[in-house]
Amino acid sequence: MARDYTYAEAATKLRVAETTLRRWVSKGRISCHRLGRKVRFTDEDLAAAYKPAPATARR
Repeated sequence: MARDYTYAEAATKLRVAETTLRRWVSKGRISCHRLGRKVRFTDEDLAAAYKPAPATARR
């Protein structure tokens, strides 16, 4: 059965600060599922956070 994680649980599992995780969500770096005002993360969401992000073009 799939497990849903809160911000605090997901941040602990990813070994980052909760504020960092919130920043990643707002920038679209990690996906999440919203249930009204609640935000939850699945195991797949957390696994995708370990994949390298595409490089941004530098000027």
